[in-house]
Amino acid sequence: MKRKETTKNPTKKRFSFSFFKKHKALSVSLIILSAAVASFLVVNYGRYVKNIIEVYYLRTKNFYFNSDKLTINGKTYQINPWSGTVPYSINISMNSMLNSLKGTNNNITYDVSCEGRDGAICYFETMGTTLTHRTITKESHADNFTVTVVKDANVQLKNGDEVEVTITATSTSPYEETLTATFILKIGDYGVNYSIEDNYGSLYLDSLVSNTLPTDTVRVKLEIVQPTLLSFDMSNMILDRDTTQVSYSTINGYQYITAVTFDVNPKSSMMVRFFKADSTQNYSYSGEASITPQVRFTRIS
Repeated sequence: MKRKETTKNPTKKRFSFSFFKKHKALSVSLIILSAAVASFLVVNYGRYVKNIIEVYYLRTKNFYFNSDKLTINGKTYQINPWSGTVPYSINISMNSMLNSLKGTNNNITYDVSCEGRDGAICYFETMGTTLTHRTITKESHADNFTVTVVKDANVQLKNGDEVEVTITATSTSPYEETLTATFILKIGDYGVNYSIEDNYGSLYLDSLVSNTLPTDTVRVKLEIVQPTLLSFDMSNMILDRDTTQVSYSTINGYQYITAVTFDVNPKSSMMVRFFKADSTQNYSYSGEASITPQVRFTRIS
């Protein structure tokens, strides 16, 4: 029996390369674009993995450098509206606690800086853009500072425009670690706004209440809708306030915080953190009428 010989189809091969021969400029552009995208993904993923490794190493040394708003990978918060005509305060709490029972055994020294962009100017209590040699003591495990944001008088801003402020805290002793966050303030009318910042894979979500009223302190309540899905972060410094009220519920014989009522000063924001039972869920909320937030917000006064 004769073997049936098969022949390759040269026409198909020629056709495969004919496109690239005719469109050399486009082909080069596609290759460059693909390389750029791949490099971007590799660099960002590599940085993410590096951060995880560094955090794990520092945790083995019982070193905990945390904040209610700043994170090691950086986080972006949207604050709106902001009038731009009055200063806006961003209150930052720092702590050296892993949980309510375990904390760093040494004092932590750290530096802080802020940078304003697109028409925003930021400064600390010292009127400068840096704070040095701040200390989180091993006794209190806490420290806090305020960043004030004002509009650059030389920049014209209208409703809908956005300005940015980036705050960075870097520990200098006993170990080095950097936490950062970017705050985007949108120019608009006064008001009180509420949102939930969350991501797939995150162990917690942050509830942000922004009060852009120039003179009025507002009292608000945050309530967990389903206590089996979320739990209150017991290290949150809001519990140290004399005016804060806490509500409890008994579930399976244990008492859990299910609601917290507190004051938000004029031209400032407050962050309250809740831990998630299921990190695969994303409970982000920015006021959509079609979404029921997992942390219910109520303005008391």
